[in-house]
Amino acid sequence: MSFYLDSIFYSYAQIFFSNRRWFGVAALLITMIDPQIGLLGLMGVIIANGLAIFLNFDKEKIQKGFYGFNPILIAAAIGFFFELTPFLFGIIIVFILLTFFISAALEHLMANVFNLPGLSLPFILSLYVFLIFISSFGTVYYKDITFLSNSTIVFLPEYINIFLKSFALILLQPSSIAGLAFLIIVLFFSRVMFINTIFAFAVNFIILHLLFQNVSESLIILTSFNAILTAFALGGSMIIISKKTIPLLFITLLFIIIFTVFFENLLDEKMLPVLVLPFNFVVLSTIYSLKFRQENTDLTLLYFNPGSPEENYYYHQNRITRFEGFKYLFPELPFWGEWKVSQGFNGKHTHKNDWKYAWDFIIEGDNKKEFENDGNVCEDYFCFDTPVIAPLDGTVVKVIDNIDDNKIGEVNIKQNWGNTIVIDHGERLFSALSHLKKKSITVSEGDKIKKSDIIAKCGNSGRSPYPHLHFQFQLTDKIGDKTYKFPFSHFVYRSNGDLGMRSFTFPEEGTYVRNIETHKVIRKAFDFKLGDEYIFNYSLNGKSGKEHWEVKVDILNNMYIENDNGSRLYIYLSDKVFYSTNYIGKRDSVLYFFYLNVISVPFGYYEKLNWYDKYPISITVKSFVRYLSEFILLFSQQISSQAELNWVELEDQKFKLVYDLENKGRGLFSFFKEKSNGELVISSEGELSSIETKNEKIKFKAELINNENEEDNEQTK
Repeated sequence: MSFYLDSIFYSYAQIFFSNRRWFGVAALLITMIDPQIGLLGLMGVIIANGLAIFLNFDKEKIQKGFYGFNPILIAAAIGFFFELTPFLFGIIIVFILLTFFISAALEHLMANVFNLPGLSLPFILSLYVFLIFISSFGTVYYKDITFLSNSTIVFLPEYINIFLKSFALILLQPSSIAGLAFLIIVLFFSRVMFINTIFAFAVNFIILHLLFQNVSESLIILTSFNAILTAFALGGSMIIISKKTIPLLFITLLFIIIFTVFFENLLDEKMLPVLVLPFNFVVLSTIYSLKFRQENTDLTLLYFNPGSPEENYYYHQNRITRFEGFKYLFPELPFWGEWKVSQGFNGKHTHKNDWKYAWDFIIEGDNKKEFENDGNVCEDYFCFDTPVIAPLDGTVVKVIDNIDDNKIGEVNIKQNWGNTIVIDHGERLFSALSHLKKKSITVSEGDKIKKSDIIAKCGNSGRSPYPHLHFQFQLTDKIGDKTYKFPFSHFVYRSNGDLGMRSFTFPEEGTYVRNIETHKVIRKAFDFKLGDEYIFNYSLNGKSGKEHWEVKVDILNNMYIENDNGSRLYIYLSDKVFYSTNYIGKRDSVLYFFYLNVISVPFGYYEKLNWYDKYPISITVKSFVRYLSEFILLFSQQISSQAELNWVELEDQKFKLVYDLENKGRGLFSFFKEKSNGELVISSEGELSSIETKNEKIKFKAELINNENEEDNEQTK
């Protein structure tokens, strides 16, 4: 029953590009201001979703209202335009069924041919078929619809009543009161959508009066209704909001006026209403045309399951901040232990022009020197004769191993690169390691190697006055080819005594860097596998409960943890770091507080290692200040959410992951600040032992009482 009710409520919410159940409930209730239209719309969604279930359509799409919103519109539209009779009632049922099948067919066609949604095209197509079909019968009568005679809010100015009537027309309601009610729930759902609604009406109203001397109320309402829907779609629901949102909306609102007038004149002879045709035409053509750009950084088409425009924005910005540098390959530093970047990009000596994206690495001792004794021979240098490892799996394609190592202070400019290995990593990416020690290379051309295999030793050959390792990425197998800017996947860095972690970025000159060395206890705790199950006892502000988790994979092969109330934590496990990529669900669950603790987790332990990560504020901040700040989100994000994390080693090989989360505002909202902290304890057996979070309003603690993984299941079998 809950599933079926969800399918009804989400169908109403879909009309407003909303993903909130409460929004659908409110919209349904508002349609009952005109009971006949409201009940017909409800009948449409009940029949359509019932048919979808009966025919075994995708349950997730049914529940989200995908198949229900167009049948709502067709039934409501017929009730809006025609006097209801027993004969017409029967015809409505038939056309509800027809609209359902057209929706299913158009969805497949639009998605597979154009990679576009169907929007409300099934509704408008079904309505035109209905109107042409029904014109053959003399027993069906149009209502006398005059917008000026519809109910208005008498104390409001005329143009505001027109605005509210335009809003009400989205769900075929002929009154300002319904429009005001819809506007209020839109305000609660999305401040961005609310602002875009006012902007769309104002622009449309002004342009119409500039273009035409006498503008009828019906034309204002018709164009405004389409303009508002367009602002919904292109102002954050189907395109991530950015600084180009307002110019895009302005242009498309001009198109709405043009196509409304065009379709009105075109369809007038056929006695067909324009309704949402301009909205569908402009939005679909705009979305489709944007797919052919060379770059989409400013106007990004929605690429994930939609939320409110604010949630879409927060998720997208957080994903860019955290994962924009992520690549399809995961190279690591070509050595063990800690080395110093003696020369980085655009270095002082040799990293210039086409060869600027390269690194030179050395080893320094405690005295900040790179050698012991007098430093007059290569053997005095800490990095000389030290193992060099493969940064990534690949095939050795070039090897030079017969060049003598230089005396200290001398260089070999004839054989500039010295002893060198070039590795082909696939995907057109190569790496080159140069100035290696003579006769130290342990691989041959054609050898297949794995990441971290020892392949040579650091030397002083070629143009190298002092022992060091030169490393670069490039796009060919040519020794000495121009460099290519490609990041290392994960590494620990030390600068001014501070230890931190970086992901998919570039070591900077003067910093000390090393690969993350995996600790087996930490790694095991985050080794989530499909089918693993966990059970926790928890206490939240004095209330206790039990929560069950299961590790699952979606159709796109994204791994996630789902608890028994349907909340989901999407996760990503690289070789060296665990990432929480998104959380969807309730904020009073163990899974939510686990998400706060494990936004990102390196699998290595280093004393005094601190790292930082950011959260989408829609997940961590729920306050009036945030909602207020969203009125200017089109121009600037005013609130951020960031945590500082670090490992603490406990007794008996236990570890504690500690986080300090701070939500803070800037600019007009600089007064806003929220803090919370928590910890996650890992047992010496590598299990999630306990999770804890506390702030001014929350005291939460959970303890693992059962962990059934695949190995346990196999042993049980």
